[in-house]
Formats: sequence, structure tokens, C-alpha cells
Amino acid sequence: MNVDLTSTFKDSKNLLNTWNDRYSREEYPNKVVMNILYRKYSTEILWTKALKNSYKDWQTAYEQIKLDYEKIALHEIVPILESLIKSDKKVNTMRFSDFTSYISSASKGDKDAIKNIEYTYFLNRIFDELIIIWLSFVTSGTSRIDAVMKLTGAMLPRQMPVNSYSELEQIFDQLGAEQYLHSLFGKEHSN
Repeated sequence: MNVDLTSTFKDSKNLLNTWNDRYSREEYPNKVVMNILYRKYSTEILWTKALKNSYKDWQTAYEQIKLDYEKIALHEIVPILESLIKSDKKVNTMRFSDFTSYISSASKGDKDAIKNIEYTYFLNRIFDELIIIWLSFVTSGTSRIDAVMKLTGAMLPRQMPVNSYSELEQIFDQLGAEQYLHSLFGKEHSN
């Protein structure tokens, strides 16, 4: 990735530590999964709203999109999050029921299940931040494909479709978001 998401990684780690201290072993896995989905639902709405706007430059776009994300999360998702979870509403490629066996195992102390949930949280934080940065490029005048190339360094065919949140996340996944996350874990362990 041609972007430094170390601060996103550190923030994710700090939040996981805070939640681990705050919640019981039984509650913690559920809270992490709920947060993954909370961010996904927020980003899904942000995608549609942000692409209707244009900004004079990347920095202005990024700051406004981050503010819009916070407003969407707080005012649109928080009030309905539990009902979205209960109805098992799919967001992107996931839904709450995809995690129920992990949550059950993790709440009983299965360390591998806890690690899998936490890893999924980290990876999706990377995806969501990449989406916000991409939206900032696009809404400040960069083409959709050029924005992907700026973020990943990959050369892509001009006709490649980037028409949905799901498509873009899959592109980032194929172009190394998970490998990038591994490099952040590696950096952390070498410090």
C-alpha cells in the first residue's frame, strides 16, 4: 500500500485493549463483532453520500468525509445498530451470523477464536480507512481507477469497474490490504 495506516492500526489496538478491559470475557467478542459491523454499516452509507459531493482538494475532502462518517455513525447507525444485528442485515460481504460460532467459542475462552475476531477487526479497519482515503481522492477530482492506483501502486486496466463499496473492498483485498496488515503486525513486534 502507498499509504501509512500505522495510526489506524494503533488506534484499533488501543480500542481492542480498552474493550478487553471494559467487558467480561463473555461480552468482549460480541462487542468487537458489533463494532466491525457498526463501522461497515456506517461506511456503506458514507459511500453513497460522499460520492454525491466534490471538494477543491484531497485534504478538504478527507476532513469532510471523516466528519460525515462520524455523523452517520452516531446519528444514523447507533440508533438502529441492534436492530440491524438482530435482523442479520448483510453489509458488504458479511453479517452478524457469520461470526456467531466464533463469538460463542471466544466467549468460552477459545484464544484462536478471539484472535480471529480481533484479526477481522484489524483488517476491516484497514479496509474502511482505505475506502475513506479513496473517497477523498475521488471527490477531489481523481478518477476511481487512478485513486486505487495511488493507494496501492498497482497498475489496473482503465475499464475495471469500481462501482460499489463491495467491489472496492474486494479490489483492496486482492491488491494487498491483508499483506499490508501483516506488515503492520511485523512492525509492531520489531519495536
